[in-house]
Amino acid sequence: MDDFFEDVTTQVVPSDASQVDQGQFQQAQYDVFSAFSNEAPIQSQQQVFIVSPEQQVRKDKLKIIEEERLAQIREMDQQERILKQQKKQKGQEYLQQFKSQQVQDIEQRKVLNKQKQEIWFENKKNHSQYKNSWDQIASNIALKDGEYPGQKDVTKMRQAILNKRNDLNK
Repeated sequence: MDDFFEDVTTQVVPSDASQVDQGQFQQAQYDVFSAFSNEAPIQSQQQVFIVSPEQQVRKDKLKIIEEERLAQIREMDQQERILKQQKKQKGQEYLQQFKSQQVQDIEQRKVLNKQKQEIWFENKKNHSQYKNSWDQIASNIALKDGEYPGQKDVTKMRQAILNKRNDLNK
């Protein structure tokens, strides 16, 4: 609160001063505050300034420059809004395209999974039709002479498999 009255001249009262002196000092401070608070507000007076033609030309130029600057700012703001809308629209289109692609991928995976599952069930049925695992192996290879399409000689392997099958069938 003392900072508020800083610009008012006050006296420093020594600590050995009597109570009467301090009371007078406080009363003086209250009087200053009352005078400050009771002061009527300053009424604004219209002042007429005389402006030279040169100053008026400068003033007009500054006004024109300021209007042009504000117009540029408005134009930039408008362009920014349009650009923002375009980006938002482009983003929404990309999102829709992404979602539709994702749905298509899911549908394709479902179809492929069903096909794989059917193949797996068929293979499982085929496995169960053979009494012996060597019969299944023998059915997967070419056992007749000349059926093998490769270039290596596999006659010994074929003979070994046929012998194993014959041993299990006995």
